[in-house]
Amino acid sequence: MKAAAAIERRAVSVTLRRRSAGAYDLDGRFIDGSETSEPIKAVIQPAGGNQLRDLPEGIRTEANWMIWSRSPIAVDDRIISSSVSYRVVYVWPRAEGGFFRAALGRETR
Repeated sequence: MKAAAAIERRAVSVTLRRRSAGAYDLDGRFIDGSETSEPIKAVIQPAGGNQLRDLPEGIRTEANWMIWSRSPIAVDDRIISSSVSYRVVYVWPRAEGGFFRAALGRETR
């Protein structure tokens, strides 16, 4: 629980954007799911060498940032912090600890 307490002390407000699953209409066209936004508290920091080595090889090139939060985070979520947009590219599975850790790739739009 020490990690969760540290996250709480250092966390800042960011925006979590999540897209719901899409569906096909009666004509067989795919309709994108709707996007929701919610504020969450998180810590975003540059990824270090050891953290990058823990990632699957194909994800290492995209992931340059790490996020820790007490809120659930999923792959392909978008995180907006100080007008910078990141995509969640990997989430470490955790059964304990009271926090979520994920790798982010900065989006260029």
